[in-house]
Order: sequence, then structure tokens, then C-alpha cells
Amino acid sequence: MSARILVVDDKPNMRRLLVSVLEGLGEVVAVEGGARAIELLSHERFHVVVTDIKMPDLDGHQVLRAARALERPPEVILITGFATLESAIDAVRDGAAGYLKKPFEPDELKAVVVRALAKVPPASSSVDPASAMWNGMVGRTPAMLDLFRFVERAAATDATVLILGESGTGKELIARAVHGLSERASKPFVAVNCAAIPSSLMEAELFGHARGAFTGATANRPGLFEEAHGGTLFLDEIGEMRRALQAKLTRALEARAVRRVGESQERPVNVRVVAATHRDLPSLVTQGAFREDLFYRLNTCIVRVPALRERADDIPLLAEWFLAQRDKPLRLTAEANAALRAHPWPGNVRELRSALERAAIVAEGDIIARDDLPGEISGLSASGVEPPLDLAALTYREAIERVRAEGVKRYLEVLLERFNGNVIAAAEHADLERESFYRLCRKFAVNPPDFRRDSK
Repeated sequence: MSARILVVDDKPNMRRLLVSVLEGLGEVVAVEGGARAIELLSHERFHVVVTDIKMPDLDGHQVLRAARALERPPEVILITGFATLESAIDAVRDGAAGYLKKPFEPDELKAVVVRALAKVPPASSSVDPASAMWNGMVGRTPAMLDLFRFVERAAATDATVLILGESGTGKELIARAVHGLSERASKPFVAVNCAAIPSSLMEAELFGHARGAFTGATANRPGLFEEAHGGTLFLDEIGEMRRALQAKLTRALEARAVRRVGESQERPVNVRVVAATHRDLPSLVTQGAFREDLFYRLNTCIVRVPALRERADDIPLLAEWFLAQRDKPLRLTAEANAALRAHPWPGNVRELRSALERAAIVAEGDIIARDDLPGEISGLSASGVEPPLDLAALTYREAIERVRAEGVKRYLEVLLERFNGNVIAAAEHADLERESFYRLCRKFAVNPPDFRRDSK
């Protein structure tokens, strides 16, 4: 069932404004006074109430107290043109989910309402505390169960979503869950890595281009916004987008329309945007590297994905899941499991998967022991370097695969160390496309930002 929002204000113009701002988040019902609101709440179910405080009949505090007394109370947000410290204290004491002073920015109101909606359990939830699997993700810790429930509620709205989390935590899986659980699930899900496409091509990639717009543009071509029409556009690594393009993206989000490169007219698009980054966007805004207006467009609904070290109890579940996907069944010894739990996992779930793949190559039989794990995880090497491997114990194919994997990983690390984590320079030196370089980094659990000397 979609979210139901009750708007309460005695002024017709304000009711119309609130409805226009919130209608994308669910069904919005507007009434003109506190008495009518309380009457409606007594026999209809609403998830969130947005109410003015100062009204002729009953004020917003009375609506709040009546709502909180219900068997299934909605979250209540108070708005006022006469904010006082006393009124704010009363709102907090009575359990208000938000307190906004007029005039407020539409995105500010939407952000407060989405956070309030996320606190209300969905009528039917697929989150089962007894199960370790949810929409392609593995987790049973409280942090992950809370995350799954929040994503379900956010997906039920049409709000823009910003996913924050370290590299390797599964941000794209979250984005796909937001799409798959939404009313847009039958429409396209289009993903683009903003760091993997050269900045000179990114505008045409997002917005499309007209024939003859630039050298090589031999035909009209729709961009990713148009390809995602009716569905979801996932902008991964949004923090890497150049500022000039950020301005055009902001315009597209505001106008719900795009202009192809080389054309003068705009084309309307119906797209939900989900963005993700491992960067600290507020800091980038302060530094002038990220536009403030775009940040506030994106942060309507923020989803924070916990790092693997913050949910260590999920590590055995994840390890079991990854090993179950292999053709050859494998299991971990208790000592190996303990070593996995003790590791800080700077590369998160991606690093865990890579470590298990490496361990599976050297393991004998169907058991992965502690000394089969990479040295930096097993703790069997005081220097932090993996103990020498007995290549003679492997088949020719296993030995070649192991040596090649270790060589590629070391090459990527040395290259990024040389170029201070600059992927563009490293990829150019390696004579690789930037996207290919990123793909190798992901495959071998190498995180480029870790090699930026100025961030250490």
C-alpha cells in the first residue's frame, strides 16, 4: 500500500502548495482545520500528518496529541510561521517527527516527510529477521534489518534517494532494491558510473545528442535519462561528477526534462534518480567541488549502508553464501571464521568475496583453514604479507590463476601508489580505458582512494 499523508492548514494557498510538494511521495489528503483532521484520523489510516500550528479551531499541538493517542499513530510534522523555543520544546515533548518554520524549501519538507515515512513499518514487509537473504543482500544484524526496512519505506515513495557508504558495501544492490520494490519495478533500471566515463562524454551519455552535435555524432541518440523514462536512473559515484555537468543535472532534476547536446528544446522525462557515493558530499560542498543546490536535490532521502566491520556478526553468513555459489562445496574451519571476523575489512564485502575466492584456490579438499586465507587476514605473517605459497601443491591451472591474480593486484597497487590514487593518470599509464581500470580494481579488491597520500 502506498504512503498516505494528511495535510492540515486553514489557508487554501498553503494547502495547495503542500499537496504539490508532497504528491510524489504517496496519496495526499488536505483538510482545512484541526477539528476536521482529528475526525478523519479517527476512522482513516494515515502514515504522516503535516499540520500548521496556528489555526482558528484547534491548533497543531492538539492535532499532534490526538494523533499520538491512536492505536497506530502516524508521524506528525508541525509547520509554523511563528516559531518559538517554547513551541519547539512542546513539539519534541509531544513526539513530533519534525518542526519546520515558514518559509521553508520544498526539498526540506520532502526530506523531513520521507524520514518520517521511514519510521512507519510497511503494511507488508519482506524483511524476515530469521532469514539471512533480502533482495540479493545477506544480513541479519540489527543494522542491516533496519536498513532493509528503511529501503522498503523509501522505495514506496517516489523521492530521490542518496546512498552513502564505503566502497564495496553494496550500494548498487541497495539501488536495485529501491527500484525493484517501487511502483517503477516493471520499467527500466539504468545504471551509470560517473567516474568511469570521460567527462567530455558524460553530458551526451546522460542527456543524449543530436546528429552533428560533435565529431562522430552521426545520428540522433537518446541519453540515459530518456532510456530510463518511467523507471530509475542510478548515478553511481556522483561525487566524481564535474561541476559544470552538476549544474545541468540540477536543472534536469528541477525541470524533469533534458536537453540533448546540439538541440534547443527540452524533452520531458519521468525518471526517479538514485545516486550513490563513498565521498563526503558535505565536505565537497564546503570545498566548492560539489554544488550545494544539487546536494540538496539529492539528499531528500539518505540511505547509509554500514561498513562490514560495523556488522561483524554477518561475516559468517556472507562467507557461507559466497562459498555456496561455487561449483565445489567448501566450508570454513572455526579458526578461519574467527580470523575473518577479526579483520577490519577496509574493502568491505567486495574484499571478503575476493579473499574467499583466493582461499578457495589454495584450499585442499572441501575445507578452508585459517592458513588458506590471505596473510593479511589470517594474521600468520608478522609483516602483513601473505606467507609463501607452495605452488607445487596446486594444479597448473590453479597455480597460473593464483600467480596472475596476485601479480595483477600488486601491479594495480603499485601503479596507484605512484600516481597518488589518481585513476585517470594510472589508467593512461597502463594504456587502459578508465572503465576497464575500475573494473580490474573492483575484481581484485583494490580501492583507489586508499592510495591518496593527502587523505592519509
